[in-house]
Amino acid sequence: MNPIEYTKKLRRLAVVSWVGSLVVFLGLAWFGFFPFNEILPLLALLVGTIPIAAFMLLNKATCESCGGQMKISSGYPRIVYRCKKCKSEIDTGIYSDF
Repeated sequence: MNPIEYTKKLRRLAVVSWVGSLVVFLGLAWFGFFPFNEILPLLALLVGTIPIAAFMLLNKATCESCGGQMKISSGYPRIVYRCKKCKSEIDTGIYSDF
């Protein structure tokens, strides 16, 4: 998976996972399965992080020229990946959320 596609899918998954888990937990609290307290949003974020971690473990950004694994070399203001093997850089054009 190229770095641009990887970054877009990871961000989309993160938004859906975190917002979805928050909606589910608030819905369960509304119906009385959980008490309303300040721990509820933190618990929802913790549960929402599990699919993100699984995605990051199972999918890696790969270099299009040599097939090596890409690592983030610069995260501000835009996300830039660098290949471990051939040292080529790919600017995703996607701004980071710092």
